[in-house]
Amino acid sequence: MKIRIAPIAGVIIGSLPVSVLYLDGYWDLQLAAVIWMVFAVAGWLAVRRRDVWGSRGNWWSARDNRWSALLVVVVLGGGQFGVHMDLPIPEDLTVALWYLVFGVGLASAAIGVEIGIEKGDDGVAADDNYTEQESSSPTAD
Repeated sequence: MKIRIAPIAGVIIGSLPVSVLYLDGYWDLQLAAVIWMVFAVAGWLAVRRRDVWGSRGNWWSARDNRWSALLVVVVLGGGQFGVHMDLPIPEDLTVALWYLVFGVGLASAAIGVEIGIEKGDDGVAADDNYTEQESSSPTAD
């Protein structure tokens, strides 16, 4: 389901972490631009396909929720434990890199959802006239 306000939502969502960094006193234009871009892409694609990101049942019966939980653990864990405060970099740069890792992870997941929707469940483009029966049935020659 495509939503018309998705690009606007992406711009707003992209501005949130950059605003927090600016208010916190850290400002590197290049890093801020990349953080804005990855959060804008993640926000745009997440709002565009919000039906995919919603919960479809309880934890034990819906495998989607387990994949979402794994996504959060990997992305947040990668940021928090990979870029930690004991690294020999300033604390404000550490926080900016947390945003960068988190945004790249979310944008990557959102791009993966788009790829999955475009290809369909079987890995074949949704608009192809290809069926599994055609590919697996032997010909009688």
